[in-house]
Amino acid sequence: MKKVLRAAFAPLLLLSLLAGACNPFAPALDEVPTDQNQLLGNPVTVRGFFDRFRASYQLRDSTLYGQLLTPRFIFTYRDFAANVDRSWNRDVDANTTYRLFRAARSTNLQWTQYLPSSDTLTSDTLAYVERSFLLTIEQRDNERFSGAGTARLVLVRRNRSEPWRMRSWYDRSEF
Repeated sequence: MKKVLRAAFAPLLLLSLLAGACNPFAPALDEVPTDQNQLLGNPVTVRGFFDRFRASYQLRDSTLYGQLLTPRFIFTYRDFAANVDRSWNRDVDANTTYRLFRAARSTNLQWTQYLPSSDTLTSDTLAYVERSFLLTIEQRDNERFSGAGTARLVLVRRNRSEPWRMRSWYDRSEF
């Protein structure tokens, strides 16, 4: 009797082990790896840098955003009430952007145009770019902020095969 039970149980055990390894609710792994430069933008080009910048806002990904900044990055904006420019460094900018992304349900950044004579590629390692943008932020409490402005950026890199990084951002927004 034991031999009969073992003979009947062995195939059932093997079948249950094989079936247990297959999860019908889990998709199969994609064999073709996704190229993040195609998906998010290739920051080796100025256009790709702006695509990656936009993707960081759309995805609300402060790590992706932080990769676009140099260690000595400076953000400057005009404080119209005090009629002065105010600046902060990379650490403050990264923290502020992180908090913005955490507070937002969604962010939508649209780069609308290059401003005339501002897309100046000075060399393979330095570019001055001024772009107009539209930004909409919807917070978790359904409050919505929209504004437009321009960003005057200085982009740098060590050589032409490396990605562009922001050294400075002068923000002229209507927020």
